[in-house]
Amino acid sequence: MLQLFYAAVLADSVRRYSEAGILADVEAQKEKEQRMAAKGQLAQLQITTPAGVFNTFSEVFGCISWDIEEGEEKLTATGQTCLLCAIAKKMNLPRPCNIYCINPVRAQVESLDGGYSLIVESTLWESNKCEFVVNGYR
Repeated sequence: MLQLFYAAVLADSVRRYSEAGILADVEAQKEKEQRMAAKGQLAQLQITTPAGVFNTFSEVFGCISWDIEEGEEKLTATGQTCLLCAIAKKMNLPRPCNIYCINPVRAQVESLDGGYSLIVESTLWESNKCEFVVNGYR
């Protein structure tokens, strides 16, 4: 239930930022902050792998459950449902994906030791699944 309330609060913040005309500015500012905080967050949460980033996001926030497929050179994380995306769509809101999912995940993945990069193949906003690929996986 707390995860449902959390997703609703995030959706409401997207609505308020959009109505105030500052969504893009807030998103850009938060992206910078997320990149600066990522190393410390990884250490605090004891995350050392790309899979750990996705698993921790699922456990803590509960918006999406990631299915992880680990290959020799890449990791693919796929999600079939996202609570935040569903709420935002029902409320006819702007896309919440960058501010609350893509940018924080990218910041953490790219802050891990190992030179990883994140590519977003698709999101549930425009597709039937979220698919994130982490390159540089060993």
